[in-house]
Amino acid sequence: MFLVIGYFIGGTFPPSNFTGAAKESNVMIQQQPQQAQQTMKLQIPSFTPARGSDSAQLNIVEFGDYQCPFCEKFFQETEPQIMQNYVNTGKVKFYFEGVQFVGPDSLTLGQGSWCADEQGKYYEYHDQMYSNQGRENSGWGTPDKVKALAAGITGLDTQKFNACLDSKKYESRVQQLTSFAQNVGVTGTPTSFIGDNQKGYIPIVGAQPYDVFKQVIDKQLG
Repeated sequence: MFLVIGYFIGGTFPPSNFTGAAKESNVMIQQQPQQAQQTMKLQIPSFTPARGSDSAQLNIVEFGDYQCPFCEKFFQETEPQIMQNYVNTGKVKFYFEGVQFVGPDSLTLGQGSWCADEQGKYYEYHDQMYSNQGRENSGWGTPDKVKALAAGITGLDTQKFNACLDSKKYESRVQQLTSFAQNVGVTGTPTSFIGDNQKGYIPIVGAQPYDVFKQVIDKQLG
C-alpha cells in the first residue's frame, strides 16, 4: 500500500462502488515528510509508447481522460516544463494512458489514440486532442468530431484512421486501461506516477504545478 495524499485522504482506495465515472482531481498535494512517501509497484503496459530516451533513469506515467479539463490544464501548464527539463534532456520517459472516466465520448477519444498509434502518431494525437478540447460531454468527442480533429494531424492517413475508429478495434484496450487505472488506485484524472521498477512509484494526484513534480522527480532521480 502506498501513501494516499490530497483528495484521497480519509476514503477507501479505491471506493468499493467505483464505476469509472469519477470526477477530475484538481487538488493540491499535501506536503508530507519524506519518510512518509511510500512507493508502489506499477507495470507499464508493453504496448504504450513513450516520449523520451530509452536510457532515461525514470518514468512518469499519467492516467488521463481526453475530456478531463484538469488534464488539459496539466497539458498546457505543467507538461511543457517537464518535457523541456527532464524528457528532452534524457532523464525521464513520459507515458500517457488514456482512460474513460468522464463519459461515453472518452471511450471514442481513447480508441482514436491507438488508431493514431498504428501510424506512429500516438503523441501527435494526444497533443491535438488536448489542444482542441471541448467541454465535458458536449459532443466534441463523437466519432465524426474525432475524425475531423485527427485530420489536422500532419502526415496522418485519415482514411486508415477513420476505418480503424469505425471498427472499434481498440474499445477493449481503453476499457482494460480504465480497469488498470482503477486497480492501481486512480479515482480521478489526471493522476501521475513517478519512479521505476527498482525504486517504486510515487503518485501525484491532480493537475499539480511544475514545482510539485520537480520535487518528486528530483527525489526519485537522487
